[in-house]
Amino acid sequence: MWKKLFFVCYTLLATTQVFANLEDFKVATWNLQGSSAANENKWNVSVRQLITGPGAADILAIQEAGVLPSTAMITERVVQPATIGIPIHEYTWNLGTASRPDTVFIYYSRVDVGANRVNLALVSRRRADEVIIIPPPTVVSRPIIGIRIGNDAFFSAHALANRGIDSPAIVRAVFDYFNNHPTQRGVNWMIVGDFNRVPSNLQRALDTSEPGVARHINIIAPTTPTQQSGGTLDYGIVGNSLSFSGTALIASILFGQIRSQLLSDHRPVGFFVPR
Repeated sequence: MWKKLFFVCYTLLATTQVFANLEDFKVATWNLQGSSAANENKWNVSVRQLITGPGAADILAIQEAGVLPSTAMITERVVQPATIGIPIHEYTWNLGTASRPDTVFIYYSRVDVGANRVNLALVSRRRADEVIIIPPPTVVSRPIIGIRIGNDAFFSAHALANRGIDSPAIVRAVFDYFNNHPTQRGVNWMIVGDFNRVPSNLQRALDTSEPGVARHINIIAPTTPTQQSGGTLDYGIVGNSLSFSGTALIASILFGQIRSQLLSDHRPVGFFVPR
């Protein structure tokens, strides 16, 4: 009897803790450059390729997300804190068929209500336990959107085009969000996106202006350029506002995941533990 009970309890625990650390997720980021080419085609072809098949991302952060595909269905879940005017809506997107559904969740913030270009999105294989909106860290910045799954949180960020001057403020805002919530200080968090400045530059800026934050983070970037200009602008930052002991994650351009023309001047970047 006790053996059976232990087995049932262990099975339930193992089932609910499939994703226990950031390293258990396959994460990716891509600046979709949503104003160019047919936006619907980018979602239905290129984005779909990043979240399906071998090596598919569990979490995909998208910048310049444009307009969502027409097959994405809005749910009743919407998050809009009183101090922030731009909400996040939750959508479901069936990548399969009616008889064999393959559903993902999209968390979408229409930041650019005019041109619908620089909108932000997160695509997740699992429904978020919490949807997070962090206000723009400077008066000219965009908001930072995120989701929490268990003890891990993921954010999609897009720094300003003028050399990413607000990138340190973005990192500080996420650090403060968890540091100011006593029950969530131990949450592991990851900011991925287009920082519009090279990683070494951002690291120096954090070391100089935010040394307390810098001790709690690692920047994870690919060793090859992520934009056609030759710059490495798309990467990730892993941290924990309570204590941080580093990460085994590395970053790489996802050449193999995109089997069609990119239609963007940015390359998708994936984060994973090397085997």
